[in-house]
Amino acid sequence: MSGACGILATAVSTALAQETNEVAEVVIVTGSYIRGTAEDAALPVDVISSDELEKIGSPTTLELIKGLTVSNGVLGDTNQFDSRAQGNEGAGSINLRGLGRERTLVLLNGRRLVTNGFTGAVDTNLLPSAAIGRIEILKDGAAATYGSDAIAGVVNVITRENLNGLEIGGDYSDIQGSDGNYTANLAWGYKGDTTSLLIAGGYQHRSELPVLERDWAFPEFPQSPEGGWSGAGNPSGYVLRGGVPGSGTPAATLGTLRDPGCSGLGGVPTGGVQTSAGPPPVFSFPLCNWQYTKYDNLTEEENRYQVFAQFRQDLGESTEFHIEGLFAETDVPEWKTSPSYAVLQPAIVIPNPAGGAPLFSGYTVSAQNPGVQAFIAAHPTITTVQGTTMPSAVAMRDGVWLPGSTFRPYALGGNPFFDNGPSQGERNYKGTRVSAGFSGDITDSIGWDVAGTYMIEKARRTGRDTLVSRLQRALNGLGGPNCAAGSAPGSAGCMWYNPFANGIAGNGVTDAPNPEFTSAGDNRNPDLINWLFPEGFTETKTNLFVLDAVVNGRTGWQLGGGNVGWALGGQYRESHRETDVDNFTNLAFTPCPNSVDGGAGCAPGQPATGPFVFLGGAFEQQLEQEVYAVFGEMHLPLLDNFEAQIAARYEDYGGAVGDTFDPKLSLRWQVFDWVALRGSVGTTFRGPPENQLAEGSVTSLQNIAGTFRAVDTFGNPQLEPESATTFNVGMIVRAGGFSASLDYWNFDFDNPIVIEPVGGIVSAMFPGGASATAPNNCGVAAFAALQSRFTFNGACSPANISRLRVGVVNGSPVKTDGIDGSFLYNFDDVLGGSIGLGVNATYILKYDMDPQVVEGITVAPAFDGVGFLNYQTTAVPLPQWKGNAFVEYSVGAHNLRLTTNYIDSYVDQRTLAVNPTLGKNIDEFITYDVNYRVELPWQMRLIASVENVTDEDPPFVRLELAYDPFTANALGRVFKLGLTKRFGAD
Repeated sequence: MSGACGILATAVSTALAQETNEVAEVVIVTGSYIRGTAEDAALPVDVISSDELEKIGSPTTLELIKGLTVSNGVLGDTNQFDSRAQGNEGAGSINLRGLGRERTLVLLNGRRLVTNGFTGAVDTNLLPSAAIGRIEILKDGAAATYGSDAIAGVVNVITRENLNGLEIGGDYSDIQGSDGNYTANLAWGYKGDTTSLLIAGGYQHRSELPVLERDWAFPEFPQSPEGGWSGAGNPSGYVLRGGVPGSGTPAATLGTLRDPGCSGLGGVPTGGVQTSAGPPPVFSFPLCNWQYTKYDNLTEEENRYQVFAQFRQDLGESTEFHIEGLFAETDVPEWKTSPSYAVLQPAIVIPNPAGGAPLFSGYTVSAQNPGVQAFIAAHPTITTVQGTTMPSAVAMRDGVWLPGSTFRPYALGGNPFFDNGPSQGERNYKGTRVSAGFSGDITDSIGWDVAGTYMIEKARRTGRDTLVSRLQRALNGLGGPNCAAGSAPGSAGCMWYNPFANGIAGNGVTDAPNPEFTSAGDNRNPDLINWLFPEGFTETKTNLFVLDAVVNGRTGWQLGGGNVGWALGGQYRESHRETDVDNFTNLAFTPCPNSVDGGAGCAPGQPATGPFVFLGGAFEQQLEQEVYAVFGEMHLPLLDNFEAQIAARYEDYGGAVGDTFDPKLSLRWQVFDWVALRGSVGTTFRGPPENQLAEGSVTSLQNIAGTFRAVDTFGNPQLEPESATTFNVGMIVRAGGFSASLDYWNFDFDNPIVIEPVGGIVSAMFPGGASATAPNNCGVAAFAALQSRFTFNGACSPANISRLRVGVVNGSPVKTDGIDGSFLYNFDDVLGGSIGLGVNATYILKYDMDPQVVEGITVAPAFDGVGFLNYQTTAVPLPQWKGNAFVEYSVGAHNLRLTTNYIDSYVDQRTLAVNPTLGKNIDEFITYDVNYRVELPWQMRLIASVENVTDEDPPFVRLELAYDPFTANALGRVFKLGLTKRFGAD
């Protein structure tokens, strides 16, 4: 992975040396509470020191995590079109083994951190980068030691301990098309005989990188119809009508029309072929496709701050007091998205007197709308899809209809409220953490440790969407905040919204003027836009209190290899989650479109879908959870060359979740001086978090049948805990300058807590794909319950999908296994220095998922996710191979490293009907990095890097941003320069 050049390959030199007792000054603390077994290599632990990170260019937290071969599906890059990353811009996570970011336990100095209220995982971007001394990664299930969330493993960030003086530094990365990224760090430490103190602060800035700065990111319509293209736009297609909507009788439909301003504004006309006579639902509707991703960013502007302090004080000869504090904030001031969202929720439904699907659902536009009048003036005659030419005044004598899901208020012309650009929102995350405790010795062989940790994170995001009832009012001249009840359309204080191309000044991306523009309507009035398209917010506050107590020591019981070690402990965890939303989003205040502006509540039988055209609503929540745990470990040195470690933990969640008992056995056999074997087997566990047990819902936006639709995900009070049996066996070799480790790992995962697969549900309901005429299961009795999950604007058809309801459930079992390999060879006395060669790789053998059943229908057959994109499934992208290799030359004050980063090719399971081979194969991604570090006079250090030397584009993927943000890197070639100055620092 470019930008994280060979991280684990670098770590091999540290980790393998520790595993063979060659680096005694570094103590591995992750994986056991037992004293004196710190360098035990029975567990697969990789260690990355701050010194090693400098050698590879001081990558950011995100770059580091993406570069780990054992991690897949990483959150952190802008990825707003995937529900697993949506709304989380600026937050980060780690996802060991691709089992899910919430299944990797992240610790700071061995203590828990609170999870982000949006991602459900620890926000790795809040970690104090300036204070990091090393990172230890346990690549094995660890519930027996650490409890819930450690199913895939543990990442333990350990802060600096030996700084004695001041250190300041910073770096700048030059990125084509952006203003560059830069950081600044300061750390001061004092280390005395009985006291130590560390204070560190860091600032990181990431600049905006627009999609338009990368040609590969916005492919043309034929090449990638799913690459950010939508048929729900403005200009749009319209239904020419007679009759009066709402009169109870069918309207006399004259035909359909695509706005002739489509092409002139840069849209791509599609559709418009009548399939049979009759009302609008039987038409292949004329659309104006447009590429909304041209308004988006590949990276958003991010400003990140961290302040960390820790203090240690000896209290007498056998007791120590420790306290540490962290404040961190990430701010995304201008998150950018489409100028407005598609209109999926209708204001008007015209029923079918014969029953069944309604004749029409959408919006009605008054014939007095200035846009209608301007259209008639500019186009005296029009041609309908029936091929009949007639005067516009006749065709539009009763106005037009806007069908649901084919229109949005602002599109090709941009949003005038934001200078004819994208709609904007904010993302902000603030974390505050305090951990304090005492530790000491009871006797020479027994120690104790008691600590309390409290952390709170506030996550806030804002955005805008159109209100259904207000859009309908504005189309009829009753828009704006000052339009009084009973006023005449377009009278003082009442404004018109014009849905035609003649109300759009020009293309919002290219600034090309619109020849049809007439200024008809009030579309550009900021008061109208703010009233029609209000800003909303969602804010979560998650807090966690943990009380830990551990007693450990030696028994005095001698075995063949030495004294038996032990540890006993207990833990209490109390978590709280509070969710606040604005009044429009809050379903308790505004459950339905007609609840806005003093309107009535929902009609009898009407579901609470909220007031917006696209986004759903939510209820505010206040949730809490308590967990009690006890655990124990024993280290058994059975022989001089053979040792065992046993551990077990009992956790009680209370209530319906219940309790769990998880044991683990680890073995290590030093077969010869140069080779050791290790292995472990155990069970691991994760209890359902409180928000997934609650019955409320959250709404994501997902591409269904070629258009983004609302997907409402509901919690489940009946969730059961998820668990896994884990197995690891490996070998460690060290002979002369050669070091290596090879491990086989295996996870047998049962009852995983997942969201029902959107792609599988849609495919099961509509096996013929997006075409309205293709075979589907609408009306089939066996599929009735599955069909009830959908809300349609009209008849049951993929083109008419408005919303989909899914739930959080205990999914089907998953079995995954693979091999990790690390190899390092050091040559001393070469060209006056030393040369190191290193390779690190992970090969996933399988990721087998059993069939998934929803409402009695198999929506996802059994499949192996390895080597696939896994779009809209319960798995993340899983390239079979990830690896890196490096060659390093060190002489005196100089260190030069060349790295090759490799991500294997993988396959997109989806098939595009019009071109079955398009985008199926996602190419391998190979990049090369160069990093140079030199120690300068006056205690200064210079780091210079070129990442992705050959400026490789990420592989094309048939997604909105044309690449896979979970896996690849969109930046291209990056030049980076950093400088550090020390003042008396060790």
